[in-house]
Amino acid sequence: MLEHATDAPIDRQDGRSEPAPYAQPESEDPVLAALRVVEDVYRAEGRSVNRIEIALADARYQLKVAEGRLGEALSDSEALSARLASTEDALQAAYAAAEAERERAHRLAEALRQIHRAVFGGNIYDLLLRASLSLTGATRGLYVTVRGPERSPRVRAAVDVDGYPKAPLSAYLTAICTRVLRDRQTMICNRGDYHPDLPEPADDGERFENFVAAPVALQSGFDGVIIAADKMHGDFLDHDVAMLVAIGNQASSAIENHQLRQELQGAYLTTITVLADAVEAKDAYTAGHCDRVARYARRIGEEMGLSARDLSVVYCGGLLHDVGKIGVTDGVLNKPGMLLPEERNLVHSHVRVGHDLVSKVPILSSVSDAVLRHHEWFDGSGYPDGLSGDEIPLAARIVAVADSYSAMVDRRPYKEPMSPIDARAELERCAGTQFDPRVVEAFVRVLERGDLLHEEDAENLGFAPLLGLAKPLLA
Repeated sequence: MLEHATDAPIDRQDGRSEPAPYAQPESEDPVLAALRVVEDVYRAEGRSVNRIEIALADARYQLKVAEGRLGEALSDSEALSARLASTEDALQAAYAAAEAERERAHRLAEALRQIHRAVFGGNIYDLLLRASLSLTGATRGLYVTVRGPERSPRVRAAVDVDGYPKAPLSAYLTAICTRVLRDRQTMICNRGDYHPDLPEPADDGERFENFVAAPVALQSGFDGVIIAADKMHGDFLDHDVAMLVAIGNQASSAIENHQLRQELQGAYLTTITVLADAVEAKDAYTAGHCDRVARYARRIGEEMGLSARDLSVVYCGGLLHDVGKIGVTDGVLNKPGMLLPEERNLVHSHVRVGHDLVSKVPILSSVSDAVLRHHEWFDGSGYPDGLSGDEIPLAARIVAVADSYSAMVDRRPYKEPMSPIDARAELERCAGTQFDPRVVEAFVRVLERGDLLHEEDAENLGFAPLLGLAKPLLA
């Protein structure tokens, strides 16, 4: 039988003693034993819980570290997004600016093409002004030139400025032009700007919201000023000034070419006038006849909506239609009675003589057919070749009506002048036989309005027709 365990200490080999392990007496209460087991389990679970809490604390720490890093990453991401957005905005702005510049360059190129085309005809000042307004976004303005020994200003073109270009320049606009030409610099006046040295505008039409005025310099000096006013959106900026300067530079070249071309055409016009005067010098009764026919023909052409080039042909055709009579003897031209058949054939030959003379001048080659065919009849019974209808050039059909009307209302050696009413009735009676009915109808409309010889700009009447003819030769 085993001995009961005691609580005596147990000797160790190293000579020290340690307390003896607890020995459960045989008679110990099972409940206590169970409690001890539960206590051991509880202690073990407590240690596990402690380890979990430590792990959780460590996890929380790691989570906070991760959250911090995530926050930094988000902050970096937001900063990067902001930079990207800023870069995109800058790129879009640069693209928009490039597109705007490209559009301005396109409009400038097109405007310059139109300007240099105007050298051959048309109102070059009006084109220059409208190009300036289009390129700067302005809605109205003026083109002013200052020429002559007195340096007096003249409005050459105007867009939506009351009274101009016919009205004389006001003191306000004169002061602007004087300053620009004196300083040889562009003048800008945006909303809120104030120039106390300028006089008050003459009326509300001159009260611009804003404006920019640029000088136009020719080789001989500063010639004029372009004023662009009331910009559609915003103020005038540096690129607007650059556009006006570019237009001004091109304007100087275009206007100088235009002036040189006018001088050249003046020589041609003098030649034509001398030829026409030579014919009229042979017959005092026909003095001024060629000039009147030219003006009548031009008015008919305008009424029929002819192009500038075709108006040039009919005008010059009217001026030169009888130039071939220089080869007809004075005795036949001034004979008061009926002509003999031989004499009539001699008179009829003037259209071929005139054609041959005019066709030798290259710039007038388009006019020679009008000279040759202006005595052809619409029904085919005219001379020299018996052409009819649309076989006859339109310019010749127009000159025929203008020539016949002038001849009827003029005094001649062989007849008294006819009244304008009777002359008109005769044109209408011969429409469809001698004359083209459409041309007669157009002329009658002009006569009914009473503006047969309305006032015209001498520059446009004398030079513009020839400018149109010069284009194919010198373009």
